[in-house]
Amino acid sequence: MIKYLFLFLITSTIYSQENDFFIENLNKINGVFNIPEGYKVEDSNIEYTWCWDGKNESGILKTISNTDESIVIGISVTYADENTVKVARSYNPEWTIDTSYINTFKNMPDTINYPVRYYAISYVQEKLNADKAVEFSRGCTRSYKEKYTHNKIVMIGKNDVGFFQVDFLYTDTAEKTIYDEIDKVLPMLVKFKE
Repeated sequence: MIKYLFLFLITSTIYSQENDFFIENLNKINGVFNIPEGYKVEDSNIEYTWCWDGKNESGILKTISNTDESIVIGISVTYADENTVKVARSYNPEWTIDTSYINTFKNMPDTINYPVRYYAISYVQEKLNADKAVEFSRGCTRSYKEKYTHNKIVMIGKNDVGFFQVDFLYTDTAEKTIYDEIDKVLPMLVKFKE
């Protein structure tokens, strides 16, 4: 009984500090987050294993949705603290946060069924103050909440700093307009400060 009470308290603490954890990580990469017009913050985050494709997962730190809830967006922030760098370099002396970006990207896309979209460097630098960005889909084995049947993931990286992963989960209703929506929302949603 005490064990379960302890787990409940730890879980409650983690959820109550969710916003602080997101802001803390955002500050560590000198990032900016804004809620785009027509979107609202969700009360809870997307499940850690929303895709069930057996590939790398990153924890979603902030979740927003559009007004008709045909699109849910999950945002995660990845950076390397000193301890992470030390452990990673004990296995690979050349490891950097950029290595993590590349490995995450290489392992997640379903390149057989979906195209990969590389963003133009001029767009990435001008709109996101970043160095690289790529968009892809994952080959999920089931839909999120039995409603969001499609996905697009955008990874935005700044060399030697970290990266954003923005997961767009959407319904059949939003399928025809998702590219336009990503192009409209992304520069308002996340970027790196100057």
